[in-house]
Amino acid sequence: MACKSLTAAAFVALAASQGHAEPHFHAPGDLLENSGEGVKSPVVFFPDMRFPMESGPAYANSHAFSIGGAKGPEGDSCDAVNYSYPWRDNFCEFRRSDIAVCSSGGHSGQDLRPATCEKGVHWTVAATDGVVSHIGRFAVTVQSPDGALHRYVHLDMDSVTVAPLDRVKQGDRIGTVSNSWLTEIPIHLHYDIRQPVQVGAEVHALFLPPYSSLVAAYEKLD
Repeated sequence: MACKSLTAAAFVALAASQGHAEPHFHAPGDLLENSGEGVKSPVVFFPDMRFPMESGPAYANSHAFSIGGAKGPEGDSCDAVNYSYPWRDNFCEFRRSDIAVCSSGGHSGQDLRPATCEKGVHWTVAATDGVVSHIGRFAVTVQSPDGALHRYVHLDMDSVTVAPLDRVKQGDRIGTVSNSWLTEIPIHLHYDIRQPVQVGAEVHALFLPPYSSLVAAYEKLD
């Protein structure tokens, strides 16, 4: 697995190159206050991946701790603040306690809001070539040739274009962003990646921080 690092200064430079007065991206691991302890590593674990939405703009932030979220300020989850830059990492938020690389609590991936607060409109796409390894009640998982598991959660399952064991190419449509879950939640894509890692004689699929890889992929969108 090829990796590279994207420093905090590079995040600012990315925004400056697009002519924006404010940075588009908070640094990796910079979570909302009192929402958890993030992973501050700038490593881009997946430098060749495509951004998992077909087109931008998109907004990376917490669906739970932002306005209208279950743990955030009261208000409408469609508030314009939730659909604006800069991006913010939310890997390792206080959600669960079994994410190996999170020091306390843990959220296994990154929340991504589409361009507008409309469900069933904005397409997700395959971030890599691969095989559809699982389709569940709310999610689709694609396994890339290196074994990484790319998971798309909270899709409109009626829109899903693939079936188990289908082969997909990078950029192929998967399904549209929605808010499917046990109860209604804000409209967003939860995107996470598990990478097989050899630990002694065993292989474990570990959730890796996707934020820096998503920033790098987003910058490549046309």
